[in-house]
Amino acid sequence: MTRHSLHGEYSDIIGDSPQVFEVLQQIEHFAATSMRILISGETGTGKGMVARALHKNSGRSGEMIFVNCAAMQETLLESELFGHEKGAFTGADTRRIGKFERADNGTLFLDEIGEMPLSMQSKLLHAVEESEIERVGGEKPIPVDVRIVTATNKDMAEAVKDGRFREDLYYRLNVASIPLPTLTARGEDIEALVLHFLGKHLRPEASEILQVASSVLDVFKAYPWPGNVRELENAIETASHFVKGQTLLPEHLPEKFQTYQNRPVNVPKNARSMTVSLDMTLEEVEETFIRKVLASLEGNRTKAAKMLGIGRSTLQRKLKRYEIYSGDVDA
Repeated sequence: MTRHSLHGEYSDIIGDSPQVFEVLQQIEHFAATSMRILISGETGTGKGMVARALHKNSGRSGEMIFVNCAAMQETLLESELFGHEKGAFTGADTRRIGKFERADNGTLFLDEIGEMPLSMQSKLLHAVEESEIERVGGEKPIPVDVRIVTATNKDMAEAVKDGRFREDLYYRLNVASIPLPTLTARGEDIEALVLHFLGKHLRPEASEILQVASSVLDVFKAYPWPGNVRELENAIETASHFVKGQTLLPEHLPEKFQTYQNRPVNVPKNARSMTVSLDMTLEEVEETFIRKVLASLEGNRTKAAKMLGIGRSTLQRKLKRYEIYSGDVDA
């Protein structure tokens, strides 16, 4: 499937970088299967969004139920996942249906699975292996048809090695994995993300704002983004309250971005020389130079456009003219 048609299927996932396309391909491949998927990535990279895309395109008739394993007290987690019978413990005045039963014929998304206490991991392993659960205080198993998707920002292999996570459960949950790139690794998507978040957060009276100053993009490309896409959205939501004209400018950004104005792009030295011959046409020289710049910047089109002194859309047109595609650049 082409990148364009994949974006049609998963329109909530913004970006046209090779890294995003790879994630879209993995979603396309795994969505309609019953495979358990482990989504890994730093905080703010969009793990929940990928989980929703997997469920939305799974064909399963049930709901997607969300559980944050890091935000729940250990004493409550068992009841939250498996439910409880009336009188099972002090305060259990009524029967409660747990997340597993609510997700029957659907998807159970266990976020921050690496934070699940060891005491709960064995009970989760039983539910995964037997496709059945037992409510707290219950006396009979209840069959469930649940597709489990998990997410983590931890190194799960390291957690297994350190004894913080059961190895058998890890391999049950990690039948297939989808690693998510950081925002800095997909810098060429920043402009599209900024425009998307502006459209989402602009006040109705400012809805005519459609432009983003190149200096804003320069700031965003220089910033390290520890909070990834979520941090970018927060920055745009804040900035949207300060825009008065039709263009988003650096002064509209939160204060922490101000120190990143006018920082040069760090261009490797090997981009500064190339071999040409007198029998080459002007277009051939241009194509060679563009390839050299892209290779030196590991294919980052946003940085390449800045180094070349042209807009990103102009660079895109030249890449199309010279049939330069992702992965088709020699170092």
